[in-house]
Amino acid sequence: MGVIRTIGIAFSFLAVCMTFYCLGSTHWATSVSNNNGIQTTVEKSMGLWKYCEKPTNGNAQCQKLSQFGIAQLAQYGFIGFRVLVIIGLIAALAGFVSGVASSDAVNLASTKKQKGQAAGGAAGCFSIAGVMILAATSWAANNIIRRWKNMQMQQGSISINAGTQWTLGAAIYTGWCAAGIFIGVALIMFIGCCSESNDGDEDEEEQFHPGYQTSEYSVPSQKKPDYV
Repeated sequence: MGVIRTIGIAFSFLAVCMTFYCLGSTHWATSVSNNNGIQTTVEKSMGLWKYCEKPTNGNAQCQKLSQFGIAQLAQYGFIGFRVLVIIGLIAALAGFVSGVASSDAVNLASTKKQKGQAAGGAAGCFSIAGVMILAATSWAANNIIRRWKNMQMQQGSISINAGTQWTLGAAIYTGWCAAGIFIGVALIMFIGCCSESNDGDEDEEEQFHPGYQTSEYSVPSQKKPDYV
């Protein structure tokens, strides 16, 4: 079970890195280059924090979405996406620390019972992380496909005009993969937690079984003398 748990911890580290990418990526949504037969000359992309435009023969220029204000961002779900991903990332980091503590590589948890408890905590944290990331990316995917075509936001020097055809970006698919990994690792940790709990119960039974333990103060049995 230790090898499987180690593999699970390694995959959870990968999923944590993928979650960091989702949080900072500017590719939650990208514009369609061929919109109803019209070839666009500017590639647009949108993340949780920035909006970028890249001409065909030029460099990308990005602006912070904070310029639009909370009201406009909340209208299209950006605030909710951020909250869900941040909660998922915090839970993922906590789960990774608990998962490492449950392994034999470190001595943060000295007994099998403590390692089992750490594995159980990791399972719970990874479950929360998986659900949060899955909810954020699925909600965003629904909005991108159905609502963002009519998105129109303008503030300061940047504006997003309605009519842009958006499609799912790399961050959405990365988030789905990360969520699947978190949920899979949570199952591994849960199974390991149950296994450690059973082993701990068996060890306690062997330790306190009357047949295996004798007290230093117990009176030795004396053989009755035989009278002839």
